Amino acid sequence: MSLGENFTRGVVEAFGYKVPYIEAGEGEVLISLPGSAGLEMSTAKDELAKSYRVIELDPPGWGETTPLEGRMRQRDVAIVLAAAIQEMGIDSYHLLGTSMGGTNAYWLASQYPDRIKSIILEAPMLFTGPDELIDPSGLQMIEALVGGMPIPDMSGYPAPPPHPNKPWADEAFFREQMRRRFVMMAKSDHSYDAPELRAFAQTSEIPTLLLFGTEEEILNQGYPEHFKSRVPNGKVSILEGGIHDLQNSVPDAFVAEVKAHIG
Repeated sequence: MSLGENFTRGVVEAFGYKVPYIEAGEGEVLISLPGSAGLEMSTAKDELAKSYRVIELDPPGWGETTPLEGRMRQRDVAIVLAAAIQEMGIDSYHLLGTSMGGTNAYWLASQYPDRIKSIILEAPMLFTGPDELIDPSGLQMIEALVGGMPIPDMSGYPAPPPHPNKPWADEAFFREQMRRRFVMMAKSDHSYDAPELRAFAQTSEIPTLLLFGTEEEILNQGYPEHFKSRVPNGKVSILEGGIHDLQNSVPDAFVAEVKAHIG
């Protein structure tokens, strides 16, 4: 079976935005919010769809969606996503947030806590600053993009070799993912550590799980402790051999942890 073969694609409208999504499976609803490159298939989602109704949405201005004309706050992205989910007839669900999508997920949960059964955060950028990053210089790129710097030409951008469990991530794939990230970053406020999120984290009783890999290449290995200091009720699971993309690098361990958390 090819990656994502059982998923169907659709579009739902909310607040005038067309929100693309993929969907497969039946049962408890697991809403997935992707990382900065937008909607993406994964080995783990294929497996999870055998047990749950898995839906991943592309936020406005992310992935293959129409580029935003102006900047859009992450809290407002979350409002649009929540409305899109409700438009699909889904009133409560488990929520998975990946990388920058982890911040979208937390903004959504903080504004609509009664809808969220549980939260899973996959190497999220939530509560991050320079001290939590292996290479803080990436923040300078984001600041330059927000300041109006043109999207860089990706044709010569150096691409790392694909992970053994993700052979399709060749140079062309990597460069397109980076282009999408830059387009999104130029229009977002990147409010990863907002006071509202900190306050919510201190009082939230929503079961929350952080998944983090031993080979993480963006966040430093001290991040799980930092996360625990922000989210007192959060649980942490370290996945041996996992890189930032846990869903493809260690899919079996990822799926097992998600299933145990959802119950």
